[in-house]
Amino acid sequence: MPPTMRKQLEHAVYTCLAYGDSKRSDKFNDAIDTDWKLYSRTYKRDILDLARNFGKFLSTAYPSIKFAHQISGREIQAYLDSKAPTCTSGTLAKLHTHISKIENCCKQTYKKARFSWHTDTVTLPASTKNADFVKDTPVPLEVSKTIIATLQGRRSEVSHAVTLSTYAGMRAEETTCMKVKNLHLSGGEFGFGYVTIAKGPEGGAKGGRPRTIPILNQEAQDALKSVTAGKAPEEYVAAKADGTKMTPDNVQRSLREVMDKQFGHIYKGNRNHGMRKAWAQRYYDAVRNGGCTRKQAVEKTNEVLGHGSNRGEVMVKMYVANIW
Repeated sequence: MPPTMRKQLEHAVYTCLAYGDSKRSDKFNDAIDTDWKLYSRTYKRDILDLARNFGKFLSTAYPSIKFAHQISGREIQAYLDSKAPTCTSGTLAKLHTHISKIENCCKQTYKKARFSWHTDTVTLPASTKNADFVKDTPVPLEVSKTIIATLQGRRSEVSHAVTLSTYAGMRAEETTCMKVKNLHLSGGEFGFGYVTIAKGPEGGAKGGRPRTIPILNQEAQDALKSVTAGKAPEEYVAAKADGTKMTPDNVQRSLREVMDKQFGHIYKGNRNHGMRKAWAQRYYDAVRNGGCTRKQAVEKTNEVLGHGSNRGEVMVKMYVANIW
């Protein structure tokens, strides 16, 4: 009699713990497969909780499935569908991604079995929880421009940070790490220049992933040029009044204060993230209009957002409302 499905999935997770390994070093070593490794205790806890819950679901709903390698997209789809009434869209997307991680753990642990869960065939269900609430509401360009103008009267350069989120889709932490030398006003995908996000803490890149962000058009180029005018290459684009590095909290706190005062609670969640979402839609539209297929546009959008080109539509849908 094989172990229960829950026990099989739990064992796979425990087998793939890699607390002593450096995630950053591994990512830049092509010889190391990081798909199955669990580097942090927090991430392990999340994956383990899901493995237990998913295993219990399978044992109840699909008792004929006795081994982990027998799981398919059908069962994963049913599991996600069962979560739609109690989970937000963001949580459903996270569950989908984490199930893929569990499959990689199983492949590493049960190497003699052939695995193909077909998670890429699963359709992310629409959440029916708090249907009226949208986390990190996209912030339209005109609204962002109004906020930038309002913030320009402040002693700190928080308006510069908001400009970077608006016109380059950058995270709050990335805007506070960016230096003038990382902005290039020629070349790039659209000919208007590009922004480079350095790897590691210095660049603020989430997960340590470096990337290049193209400047979309003349308006964006002019806006980004204005926030670097008169600055030396090593200076921060968005600095405090004394020229020192700003923190993401400085930016987010100022945004909440100004946006809530002018627009109430229309734009919920992380306001920088809402600006990033609006930028992602503009980028997606630009590459589609430039001749990219839907698949190509999805891959390129994932890449410029810093998610990796292989994350698929599940990730893009969290940022781009209109995928055409």
